[in-house]
Amino acid sequence: MSTRGYLPFAAILTAVALPAIPQLHQAPRIRRLGAITQVTRDSLASVASVVQLPDGRILVNDIIGQRLLIFDSSLSVLRVVLDSAGSGSSVLYGDGPGTLLPYRGDSALFISPPTLSMLVLAPNGAVARTIAMPPTQGLPSLLGSVFGTPGFDVQGRLYYYSQLLPIVPRPQPDRPFVLDFPDSALIVRFDFGTRRLDTVASISIPKARTSSFTDRQGQPVTEKTAYPIAIVDGWAVASDGKLAVVRGRDYHVDWSSASGNWAHSPRVAFPWAPLSDSEKVVLIDSAATAMQSSIDSLRARVEAGAAARSRGSPSGRQSPGSPRPAPSASVILGGPGGAPMAFRVVIPRVVRAATSEVPDYRPPFGQGAVYADRSGSLWIRTSQVIDGRPVYDVIDGRGQLVDRVQLPPFRSIAGFGPGLVYLGVRDSVGIVHVERARIR
Repeated sequence: MSTRGYLPFAAILTAVALPAIPQLHQAPRIRRLGAITQVTRDSLASVASVVQLPDGRILVNDIIGQRLLIFDSSLSVLRVVLDSAGSGSSVLYGDGPGTLLPYRGDSALFISPPTLSMLVLAPNGAVARTIAMPPTQGLPSLLGSVFGTPGFDVQGRLYYYSQLLPIVPRPQPDRPFVLDFPDSALIVRFDFGTRRLDTVASISIPKARTSSFTDRQGQPVTEKTAYPIAIVDGWAVASDGKLAVVRGRDYHVDWSSASGNWAHSPRVAFPWAPLSDSEKVVLIDSAATAMQSSIDSLRARVEAGAAARSRGSPSGRQSPGSPRPAPSASVILGGPGGAPMAFRVVIPRVVRAATSEVPDYRPPFGQGAVYADRSGSLWIRTSQVIDGRPVYDVIDGRGQLVDRVQLPPFRSIAGFGPGLVYLGVRDSVGIVHVERARIR
C-alpha cells in the first residue's frame, strides 16, 4: 500500500503490526443457505439494504427508486416512509442515494448526503429526530456499498470511509498530465458529543489513473486506465461495536475495540489461485471492455442531452462551416434558465493496464464484500466461485472461519436479523423483491 505524501500513518501501521502467522485451520465444507420463508410482492426498483425492526417488520432502502419503505413481519404490507416527492405522510428522501443502517436500541438511521441530514427512525418507521451530519469529503464517505457500510460502536461513535486526496503534480510542458489516485483510504470515527473526528485505520483500495493531454490536432484527450483486479481491504462494524478490518494481502481480520485496542486474528484458509500472464491479459481485456461500455453509455447520455438542447435553442445548431469537435468530446448547449451556453465534456478513452500491475494471485475478495450479521460474525463474499455462485466465508468474533455458505442464484445480501438473512433478487420479469431466509 502506498502512503507516500499523504497523512502520517506510522502510528496506525504500528498499532496493527501483525504477529507471527499461525498454522491455518481447515476450512469447513461449503453448504447452501437455509430455506427462504417470506418474499415481498410489491415492485421495487432496487434493494440496497434492509434493517429488521424488533417486531419483525423491516425497513428497505430502495436506492434507485429513492424510497425508504417499511414492510410488516409477513413482508406483505407496504408503507412508504420516505420518497423523492415527500408526498402524503412521507418525508423527502433526497435527490440522490441514501444509506440505511441500524442505530441505538430499536431505532434505525437514514443518512441523506444530498440533503445533509441524518434521520433517526423510531421502531414504527416515523422520523423521531434529525442529527447534524459529520464532516465528510464527498458522497462516498457515508454512502456504503463498495466503500463499506458506516456503523456505530457501543459509545455511539460513527465509523465511516474517508477518501484521500491525490497529490496533484506540477504540469510539465509537452508532457501528459498524469494523476495517480491514492491506493489507500481511511476509516475515521466521529464522536457526536464532542464533534471530534479521529483516524482509526488505513485500508487498501483499487488504484486509479487518469492522463490528460492535447493531441496533434489541438483537441483535449483524457485517458483512464482499466485495472482488472486489486488486492484490497474490507471493513465493517460488528454487532458488538468492534471495527473489523479484513486484510486482503494475507486474508486475516484486525479488530479494534471502542477503547482503541487492536487484536489480530490468524489467517483464514483460502484456495489461493496463481494468475498466469495469459490469465492476466484476459482479466485486463475484460476490465477494459467493461470500462468502455460504461464510457459509451456516458457518451450516449451526453450526446442525447446535447441533441435535445440543440433542438430547443436556435443558437444551438451547428453551422455547416464550423469545425466538428474531436471524437472524444461532445458539446452540450443550453444553460441555466434556458440561456444558450456551450460546454465541452471530454469523453475519456480506455487504456489497458500492464500485466505487471495485476496481482500474481487472485485476491480473496473485492471491494464491498464484507457484511456484519446480528451474531457478531462477518460474512465475506469471496472470489471463489462454484457453479456460477460466489462462496461466502463466515468468520466469528475470534476471527475463526466457522462456516462457508452459497446463496441461491441471482441473490445478494441486503441485511440480517437474528438467525435470518435478507436477500435482494430480481425476478424473470425484472421486478425486484426482498426475501427472508433462515441462515441455517
